[in-house]
Amino acid sequence: MHTGIDFWKNYMDRWFGNELIAEWNKNVKIEEIQSINGPIHIEVYKTDNINNPTLVFSHGIAGYARLLLPFLMPLYKLGYNIIAPDLEGYGYNKRVKGNFTWNEHLVNLKDTVEYARKNFTGKVFLGGASMGGPLAYACDARYNLADGLICWCLWDFSDKEFMCKETNTKKMTFVLLPICKLLSKLIGKIRLKTYAFISYDTLTDDKAFNDLVKIDPHAGTLISFRGIVSLLTQSKPDILHNAYNKPVLLCQPNEDKMTPVYYMKKTFDNIKCKDKKYVDFPGPHFPVKKETYRKWAKEVDAFIKEIQRT
Repeated sequence: MHTGIDFWKNYMDRWFGNELIAEWNKNVKIEEIQSINGPIHIEVYKTDNINNPTLVFSHGIAGYARLLLPFLMPLYKLGYNIIAPDLEGYGYNKRVKGNFTWNEHLVNLKDTVEYARKNFTGKVFLGGASMGGPLAYACDARYNLADGLICWCLWDFSDKEFMCKETNTKKMTFVLLPICKLLSKLIGKIRLKTYAFISYDTLTDDKAFNDLVKIDPHAGTLISFRGIVSLLTQSKPDILHNAYNKPVLLCQPNEDKMTPVYYMKKTFDNIKCKDKKYVDFPGPHFPVKKETYRKWAKEVDAFIKEIQRT
């Protein structure tokens, strides 16, 4: 079993193909950019053509940049430049794991998009998987930097129905909020297990994968009190979905038990832009089958090419 900085290789060996390890070593460059709390780690998939479209793609609450390799390598092979950041409190960043706020993550994404604009000349799309989808939307709603959104899951993270039904704390979520706010002021950096609040048992339909994430030293296994409070108080986007007018691709697994289809369609129906597309996929929240990623790359490629024609 791989440990330490190589822990990510366990997922490739068992589920996604260890050829991805060699492809990552050959094609991906690690860099750091300055952000709100200091440097953050980014992984850059740079093609031979800086004029090609670029995708800035964010991980969610459980993952980190390198765990998105199965999503990103197929797109890189199709000619897309890609940048995947480790958001504050995640991945290979050097500060305390799990100590972040929603707004800090929005700045991390803004800074990553600005890096993309400086280093690439084609259209820049912003997106993410899982919570990375709502983060990407909220970032562009606030900073207006992207040419469109490409998301694996996109819903209103501030939706009280979602918080009260899909979290482990259920209807107690907002009852506990005043207590969490107080604790955030007193001991805000103290961390708890993230999956005490959001179940990781539904991340995939493979228990071994889910259990591996829970012991991954780079994954979202911990969250501070200030982080918890921020997800409940900072996640309402500055622009409501019905006022967003850029292209949106929403890809959603139809057997998702972590962020069910209902919330995705609720959000997608609220988006009024003319260039929007919803694509459903088989399988759980985080796919473990290679064919899902091949379909994902095909759909993203078709969507971007259609946008460029218009």
